[in-house]
Amino acid sequence: MLLFKKDYPFYISIFSKDGGFLILLEKYYFEGVNPVFKTGKLMLIDKTIEIAFRCHHCGKLEKSKINIFQLNNNYYNLACSCNTIKAKIKEKGDKYIQFKYYCFLCDVYHQMVIKKDEFWSNQSVKEIKCLNTGLEMGYYGSELLINKELDRQKEELKSLADELGINEYKEPELLLEIFNIVHDRASLSKLYCECGSDKIDVRLYSSKIELKCRRCKSTLNISAETEEQLNEIKEKGDIIIKNINSSVDGWTDNKYKGE
Repeated sequence: MLLFKKDYPFYISIFSKDGGFLILLEKYYFEGVNPVFKTGKLMLIDKTIEIAFRCHHCGKLEKSKINIFQLNNNYYNLACSCNTIKAKIKEKGDKYIQFKYYCFLCDVYHQMVIKKDEFWSNQSVKEIKCLNTGLEMGYYGSELLINKELDRQKEELKSLADELGINEYKEPELLLEIFNIVHDRASLSKLYCECGSDKIDVRLYSSKIELKCRRCKSTLNISAETEEQLNEIKEKGDIIIKNINSSVDGWTDNKYKGE
C-alpha cells in the first residue's frame, strides 16, 4: 500500500503473525522520478481476541478468534460448529462495537454496545450476560484468561461433584449442568407443578434428576446421559411437572406443559 505525506511516499505492508499483525512502514525520498529507501519501521499490533459462547441450539461452548480486519459496518456472524448463528458483531461508528447474541433463557437476541478499546483489549476477560437475569453466558477478551476461567469452572464442578458424591455417576459433568439449569429456573420462578405449587424436591440419581412436588407428589424425571437431553431442557422456558401420580421411564413420560 503506497501513501504520500508531503513529498515523501510511504509503503505499508501488513502480515499476519501469531494472531496479531506485523506492519512494516517504509519511508522513501525521490531521486528524480525514482523513490529511494530512507527508513523503515516494524510494528506488531495485536487486535485479535477470543470469544467463548455457548450455542443455544446444540449446547456446545466453543471458542472463536476474531480480528480487527473481520469487522466493518456489516454484521459478522459468529457461528457454531453445528452451523447455528449464535452472535452477530459489527462496528458502530468509529468508537464502538455492536454485539448481538442469542439468549437461550429469554429466547431472544440481546445487544451490547462496547467501546472499541475495551472490546479489543487483551488485558482482561469480560463476561457476556443475560440482560434480564444477569446469568453468565460466555466471555470475550484474552485467550489465556478465558482458558483460566474455564479451567476454574471445571474445578468448581469437580469440587461440587465431590461434595455431592456423584463422581461415580455415568455423566457427572452433564448431570451438574442440568442441575444448574434446574436451579436457575427455580430462582426465576420457572420451576413449578401444574397443581400450583412451587415447592419442589430435587433428587440426583446416576443418570437422571428427579423433581417431586411436595403438595401432590407428582414427579418429573429428567434424563442426564447425552448432550441431546441437555439441549432439550436448555431450549425450554419453564419446567412444569404434570399433575399425575408418577412418571415412568423418564423425561418423555412427563414433559413440559403444552407438549
